[in-house]
Amino acid sequence: MKVVYTDQPGNERGVCYRTKFLGVISGATAVEIEGDFPGVAEAYERAGIAVSGSKQGAGKQDGDETDPHKMKVADLKEWLTEQGIEFDPSAKKEELQGLIPQQDGGETEPKTED
Repeated sequence: MKVVYTDQPGNERGVCYRTKFLGVISGATAVEIEGDFPGVAEAYERAGIAVSGSKQGAGKQDGDETDPHKMKVADLKEWLTEQGIEFDPSAKKEELQGLIPQQDGGETEPKTED
């Protein structure tokens, strides 16, 4: 079930709309955040559930990092989910980076700093 946190709930069938955060909803498969809902993204990401939309003041803008090799773990998990790539929610950054498809004609192994 998709869960949407928003100040303006809709009536889309199969979607659970919430105007405040009271805890992770069991059965949620995806979460969308529209507006300022502190703690929501972190709670669902800890539960291994994909989160999209505003990251409650984290400042994510359209111009943010687009190279998955340089993304923070939460953003990388979101990117992998958007690409339809499955992963273990408890995977470390290096494991997640190993799931990024290689580009033809480019480097075969991303360089990471410890």
